[in-house]
Amino acid sequence: MKYIGAIITTYIVLFVLDIVQKRNHKRTQSLKKFTVRTITDVSIVCAVGAIFVIGAMVFALIDEPEVFKKNTFIMIILVAFLGLMFFGMIAPLKGVWDICVDGNDVTVIKAFLFKSHWKISDISYCKMKRGGMNVYINGRKKKAFFVDAMTDHFDNFIKRMEKEGKEIIVPEPKEFSD
Repeated sequence: MKYIGAIITTYIVLFVLDIVQKRNHKRTQSLKKFTVRTITDVSIVCAVGAIFVIGAMVFALIDEPEVFKKNTFIMIILVAFLGLMFFGMIAPLKGVWDICVDGNDVTVIKAFLFKSHWKISDISYCKMKRGGMNVYINGRKKKAFFVDAMTDHFDNFIKRMEKEGKEIIVPEPKEFSD
């Protein structure tokens, strides 16, 4: 029970940071330098989910505190879910989950820690998938990175690939037979 106040405060601070970031975010039409980043709506959805889980935890702690004391599995699941919501709330912040295009350089940043650098000239082709696009480097069969269609500047990325003459494979829709 004593940690609930700190958790609520953390989520409120993250929510305010996301609102400030959304106000300062600028859309660009440039194809030379732009950043593909998670939209702020994701953080709002995660904040609502976190508020729901925290509210359920408070209600359960007040109503039946023995359940949490005896059942560690429930606590592990709730902490994992809150961690996922926390990560979803910080995803729209700069440097958390970005694809930065600057000239011929592409830098993919995943979860603060993992950075990979590519050249646009090294991109062989792109393949549209449900919800985004896989990018393949130097003819490899394994994708180099994924660009989510729900992100800012996804259309800039597609236009840049078309401008560079990169093949974008769009799978044919499957037909359903009756």
